[in-house]
Amino acid sequence: MGKTSLRLMFMNAENLFTPEQSFYGSRYNQKEYDLKIDWISSMIVDQHVHVCALSEIGEDSSQCLNDIMAAVNTKEAEKPTGWPSFSHKKAFNPGASGTKIRVAIISRYPISNSESLTKYPDGFQVDLLKPGSDSSVPANWVTVPSHVYSRPIGKATITPTDKTPFNLFVVHLKSKRPNTSSHDNFNSAIGMARSAIQRNIEAAALRYYLDWFLPIQYNDNPKIPTILVGDFNDVPNSVPLENIRGPFDKKLGPSKKWTNKDKLRLISGGRLHLKKVAYEDKLFSYVHEEHFSLIDQAFVSQHLVNKFVRMEIYNDHVFRHQALKTGSQPAIAQQWKTTVSDHGVVLIELTRML
Repeated sequence: MGKTSLRLMFMNAENLFTPEQSFYGSRYNQKEYDLKIDWISSMIVDQHVHVCALSEIGEDSSQCLNDIMAAVNTKEAEKPTGWPSFSHKKAFNPGASGTKIRVAIISRYPISNSESLTKYPDGFQVDLLKPGSDSSVPANWVTVPSHVYSRPIGKATITPTDKTPFNLFVVHLKSKRPNTSSHDNFNSAIGMARSAIQRNIEAAALRYYLDWFLPIQYNDNPKIPTILVGDFNDVPNSVPLENIRGPFDKKLGPSKKWTNKDKLRLISGGRLHLKKVAYEDKLFSYVHEEHFSLIDQAFVSQHLVNKFVRMEIYNDHVFRHQALKTGSQPAIAQQWKTTVSDHGVVLIELTRML
């Protein structure tokens, strides 16, 4: 790791709730919670992280973030890094329904301009043409009634000491878990289709927002880069991810002259890693029914292609996830909790940022 390198981590913390707070019929006792905070803070310390974005932070988000930062700072006090301690945090709004989890950021450097993107952008909608009808007739188009993200997207500006700031977006798109209903007899196929529709619309709404945001950023200050991290609940070549990435050409870049399309797209950290570091690597962050998937990812704007060093996925704990579930409660209460996470941890390193 170079002296000027910024190391940014994304971690799905898997239902980090404070002790005795109920979620999905489960709850942590103090010991279990302390073990989880210790594991999260150890990952941050061991990987020399400067900024950590998180998802699945529970209702008492301020306490959770304070406990993580305190644990990190305590560990680093024994072996000083020379960097600022973790003292900046931002918990974004939770979803409007269901368990109140949200995305968050903790940082060694100041966080500003923070915003929770809860509703889709003004003017955005997805509609479908009635089969066989005349597309020129507005009444023949039916609007899909989806208006808000299932989990609001976090947006903020991070400012490393005496350096140009960067924009950071943190996402947690709708999962593939079937959204079933009694009126269809809890049909899982229909439920999965509902979830896929929601995830695709959320991705399209984010692209719509980026198509507005990035030109404004380039016009205001073309040197400020943008980073997007999160749990996308889909793989790199899926439609939602292609939507978020935006306009694409075959050149990874940067070339001698970036086009306007280049400036309005984001480049996959996984693709940069496979091209620059280890082409034969097989990256994954999640294992479900023996399927290995990269659903936790990072994207960067064109400013950072030449500064990109690597993207690492720390996933050993994913294999041990079931064994590391705590054993003090019945199985039904164990389903949604563990002292680690069921997701791999994503880390990107960018040189000449500090």
